[in-house]
Amino acid sequence: MRKEGRRRTDEERGSQTTEFIRYSFPAIEKAVVDLGYECVNIALVTEDGRPVLRVMIDTLGGIHVGDCELVSKAINRYLDDEAAEFGDRYYLEVSSPGLERPLFTPADFVRFRGKETRIRTRDQVDGRKTHVGFIAASDDNNVTIDTEQGARSLRFADITRSSLVYRGLEPQPPKKTKKCNGKPNQGEKTSSKTAIGEEHLECS
Repeated sequence: MRKEGRRRTDEERGSQTTEFIRYSFPAIEKAVVDLGYECVNIALVTEDGRPVLRVMIDTLGGIHVGDCELVSKAINRYLDDEAAEFGDRYYLEVSSPGLERPLFTPADFVRFRGKETRIRTRDQVDGRKTHVGFIAASDDNNVTIDTEQGARSLRFADITRSSLVYRGLEPQPPKKTKKCNGKPNQGEKTSSKTAIGEEHLECS
């Protein structure tokens, strides 16, 4: 009986913490903006029964580990002070959106009009679920992209995932060298280009 009562109390306390963090989204966004960063997205998920708060930030010139640490400390300081009464733990992830920035809202599509995007829809549209094209127009309900097959309109209600496309990470074929009698010309060097790995900046 005692174990069951304690487990129920722990669950209630965890639920209170989760609700408090959700309620604190505007304050968390303000804390990020006050530090001079853009708050790209805030999400709260549950992993192994523990709330995980994910905050994505950006700024001109890109995000570095020091930026993540600065924002992480500010958010932790606020949540630790305000949620101390619940006595429950949460996990905080502060990260950069990366080169292929996720797009979450209609405003994101308006902002990046003319950029190439990759969109995943719940059901097939024009025979496919993955759509790649340049953002042509966007309003509160739909986004239109110019694909190789022509213009395609997608409803935001049908989109499950979307992001910008970065055309700089694809592997490049080795450069061909001129040969003379089966041997490279004197002074000529062979070279090749490989994909550059993108580092995911994250701190807890």
